Amino acid sequence: MKHVSFDEIYEELFPAVYRYVYLRIPSSEIEDVTAEIMAKIWKSISKFEGRSSLKYWALRIAANYIADFYRGRKEIKIIPITEEIQNSSDSRDYSEELATILSVNNTLAQLTEPQVAVIQLRLIEGFSSSETASILGTTQQAVDSMLYRAKKSFRTIYKSEMAGGECV
Repeated sequence: MKHVSFDEIYEELFPAVYRYVYLRIPSSEIEDVTAEIMAKIWKSISKFEGRSSLKYWALRIAANYIADFYRGRKEIKIIPITEEIQNSSDSRDYSEELATILSVNNTLAQLTEPQVAVIQLRLIEGFSSSETASILGTTQQAVDSMLYRAKKSFRTIYKSEMAGGECV
């Protein structure tokens, strides 16, 4: 890989790494964990061989870091939306958008961590099934199956939320 500066790596990868960490780590630790992952990426950049995209390679490092972070912990919770959106000082009325965001966030919080990871990697980050499988350390068939079940669960829970029902 050609010589790149830390700033270039940071600018290119930070948004994707931050989004990846945001749904998986308690809010009080998001900044620290993201910084540690970015440092790990920077220290490992000389090992990047270019056989995949840099973003893919970085998210693989992030996935491994988060797996280590939770290793030994009893439960993994998908982190709810921060209060920053709710406490926005903007004068525009965001109540409808906020209700939708909160409902989607609440729905995601009820899915399993692997389901959220598959939704994020496939639908938000745009990785292929095989790339997602490699990032998560599983098979392409498992990813496809997990995405199907995640979308089905998401629809069921979201419809229940929109109908005003509580889904546990």
